[in-house]
Amino acid sequence: MRARMIKRVMALKNDIMEKRLKQSLGIDVSKLGLSLSLGFLTDKLGKEFISHPDVPNDLSGYKEVLKWLKTSVDGTVDLVVVMEATGVYHQGIAHYLYSHGHAVSVMQSGRVKRYAQSLDQRSKTDALDSRMLSMLGLERSLRPWRPPSEELRELKALSRERSSLLKDKVMETNRQGAIDSGVHGNTKALKRHRDRLKLLNGQIAMIEEEMKEIVSKNEVLGRKIGFMMSIPGISFISAATVVGETLGFESITSAKQLTSYAGYDVVLRESGSFKGKTRISKKGNSHIRAVMHMPSMTCVRCNPTLKRFYNRLKPKKAKPLVALIAVQRKLLILMYTLWKSEKFYDAAYETKKQQKRKALAAQDNNLINQLVS
Repeated sequence: MRARMIKRVMALKNDIMEKRLKQSLGIDVSKLGLSLSLGFLTDKLGKEFISHPDVPNDLSGYKEVLKWLKTSVDGTVDLVVVMEATGVYHQGIAHYLYSHGHAVSVMQSGRVKRYAQSLDQRSKTDALDSRMLSMLGLERSLRPWRPPSEELRELKALSRERSSLLKDKVMETNRQGAIDSGVHGNTKALKRHRDRLKLLNGQIAMIEEEMKEIVSKNEVLGRKIGFMMSIPGISFISAATVVGETLGFESITSAKQLTSYAGYDVVLRESGSFKGKTRISKKGNSHIRAVMHMPSMTCVRCNPTLKRFYNRLKPKKAKPLVALIAVQRKLLILMYTLWKSEKFYDAAYETKKQQKRKALAAQDNNLINQLVS
């Protein structure tokens, strides 16, 4: 009797497993813990979810997640692990599961937020967020995540450290200027500010040397950054920062996606007779926008192509900064194009393209005239 009961239970379990079309593990990541929700899409397009008690965000927790997956998922059905990018806290579990052969998708917070809003989810808890991520994996076809190379991770970390030190340097310079402007200046305080500025300058120089050393040791990385630096106005730091922040454009598939990732995508606000201001979203990577500011100012002076582009836009806008942002966007796309195509910058490219268009138009006109006559 007991044997028949076990056999019936196993048959029922196998029948249920055969009806699963897709599996998705949603992980809500925090600094200390992981909230888990495993979802299944059935052949009737129904969704089933099972949860697991929260586990710590460390190696012991990662092993527990892997152990739970081995006993809970169907090995014959595709499984995707979905998590939200949370600074550095998601990296441990993402690398661990990827190294054990699982398909991982790391989602940008903006996309996750928009999906959650579409569900009209009123409450917000870790358990609900993990279930929402699991549902996202069941409903959508997500781009798989791949861990970046060690060089690109180091390049990104160094560029962000340099950016932080530059902000500290600006603050120290302002404080020193305030002391210098005072009637009764404190010479000891002034010396301390100068010492701190000297220390910051030294650390910034060290970071820049480390970035150059990383690139010099990687032949492919150095060659591709060289293509980007062939654009007049683009320095090594600017190119290396963009490459680090995009992790070598690994997840970028188009210029449109790149502009959205950097927050240069245009936002329109129009409804009926209302015509709002057109602006960029600024919802992307702020580090890229910050590093593109100075190169754009240089390019409108020394790059003839971008200078013409800037001057053409400037009369149409109330603020020159709007035209400068358009230059930044165009410059970023140009850097991406040279990286992907592995070609040096050609200042006459636009002229050649226009000449080619005119030549093709002339050929079409000649053909039409011949057919008419």
